[in-house]
Amino acid sequence: MIRAIRNILWHPFLTIGFAVLLTSCNVETERPNFILIQMDDLGWDDLSVHGNQIIETPTIDRLAGESVQFNQFYVNPVCAPTRASLLTGRDFLRTGVSHVNGGKEYLNPGETIIAEIFSEAGYVTGMWGKWHSGGTDGYLPGERGFDEVYRAKLYRHKDNFGVLNGKDVQHSKWADEVLISYAIEFITENRDKPFFAYLPSMTCHGPLEAPEEYIQKNIEKGLSRNLATLYGMVEHFDFQLQRLIEAVDELGLAEHTVILFMSDNGPAVNNGAFTDEDRQIRYVSGLKGHKGNIWENGVKSPLFIRWKDHYKPTTVNNLADVTDILPTLLDIAGIELPTSNLPLDGRSIRPVLEANIPEQWPEKLAYNYANPGWPPSDLPWTPEGIKDEYRPVEPGTKQDLKIEDQIIYVRSERYKLLLNPDVEHNGGTLEGGYALYDILKDPLEKINIIKDHPETAEQLKMELDQWFEGIKQAPHSFEMPLFLIGKDGRKDNIIKGQAPVRISSNLKNTVGTLNGWREAGDFAEYSIEVITPGDYSIIINHASSHASGASIMVSVGEERITGTLTDKQKSEPGVISLKQGKALLRLEITDVPEGSPEIIMDKLRSIELMLQ
Repeated sequence: MIRAIRNILWHPFLTIGFAVLLTSCNVETERPNFILIQMDDLGWDDLSVHGNQIIETPTIDRLAGESVQFNQFYVNPVCAPTRASLLTGRDFLRTGVSHVNGGKEYLNPGETIIAEIFSEAGYVTGMWGKWHSGGTDGYLPGERGFDEVYRAKLYRHKDNFGVLNGKDVQHSKWADEVLISYAIEFITENRDKPFFAYLPSMTCHGPLEAPEEYIQKNIEKGLSRNLATLYGMVEHFDFQLQRLIEAVDELGLAEHTVILFMSDNGPAVNNGAFTDEDRQIRYVSGLKGHKGNIWENGVKSPLFIRWKDHYKPTTVNNLADVTDILPTLLDIAGIELPTSNLPLDGRSIRPVLEANIPEQWPEKLAYNYANPGWPPSDLPWTPEGIKDEYRPVEPGTKQDLKIEDQIIYVRSERYKLLLNPDVEHNGGTLEGGYALYDILKDPLEKINIIKDHPETAEQLKMELDQWFEGIKQAPHSFEMPLFLIGKDGRKDNIIKGQAPVRISSNLKNTVGTLNGWREAGDFAEYSIEVITPGDYSIIINHASSHASGASIMVSVGEERITGTLTDKQKSEPGVISLKQGKALLRLEITDVPEGSPEIIMDKLRSIELMLQ
């Protein structure tokens, strides 16, 4: 019988571990530090420690050799969902995150994240790198428990710039060098205090860029320039990581610091950059799939956990997933989960790290989800054309979502049941949309055994049904972001066009804009909370209008203003009076001049509200 373990910490170990720390060292200065390193689009096969004979990652290999290495550790198919689970210890769909971009990456402010818990417990906290969990007031890392923050410009690898503790900064260095330097400075300054340091690198997310000497070295090995560049990105990060680990060791912190290394999802397809031959070279293990789907290569990640003189270096096959990181770190640190915290989905894997697993330790079930608008196709590494993946789930309609329309799986220690993974194109057959694999015997997912194990399949189907129903009941699931207007008296407030809660049928939401405004009646609604009441001038930022003179209306509650679209990139309908509290802001086309082209306004970028 498979028994799920959800929503608990491993309390006996938490209590015992905390008692040991109290009796052996000064709690304020000697509670263990944590350095959490997260890569971006790094695949299982992108490390020499995992059998890649071309790439050279000596620092990561050495870290792995000094760590507990997990052979069965899983993340989510794309980055924002993994980050949501990592930061909260909860299945990402419960947190308001349901995809990457298009407003679906915002981590609900009602969720408590790991930095807030560590900060409340007396840790100094820092984060440098990629923050992909919401880019507006109320969602930023400095507002969510991080004392020091460098929010890097996304995917600007060379001459990176960003926001350091609220101020714009520019660097003439590679991004990984910048992040590591900030982290070294942070741990040096705080070496006498317990700290939590989070380093989400952007390596090896596109665009493919690396120092030329790394590229040439790999070209000389016979690689294409693009694959040589990707390997160069990883190798350059490896060199920078050496600086960080040496700093930890030289500061005498190795025995007091837990270092974790992981990725956020599987390798990206990089259509237009990589050939099939490139991918054959890269995917040395033969794992099926890629970033964005639920095959093993889309969700299997390295996990190395080093704590010198505490954890014996070894390799383990225990199942773990990204929701387990937060409860594990709290357990190691002896920190109680706040009573106000929403229930966790992960559990502490400290017993695995200490090679002290109790006989009655329940078997874990791990769940995963890929956005159904981004389905796999007939080749393991070629995604189908992107569908309407960013359309919001309208308020009050998530209970109508049907499990048979989803791309999801449930994984036990041995078996993996997938729903709608597109098996028919990958050498298998679907049985009612489902496929079952014995991952321990068949890690490449070649043999669908669902007909041979009907009882196991039915039991896992039941678990998957219950899980998805629970997701729909979760208060934050499938919620689009709430925009705070006038927070701390802010005068310039931005509502991002791609983050509506409801849109008319003509419109198509995209990564960064809301497109396809065609006719009178087209509308979009946004969730706002007015913190500072008052009069706000409205500016509509859009691509050049194809129908100058079309009438628009902006309304919030009973307040409304009207104006016209211009053929410039801004339209200013006027000033609206806003009361304090939550509301919906609606932008609507009310009239279109005769003879207008089919597309009136192609791209809505943002709605700007300026406090008068």
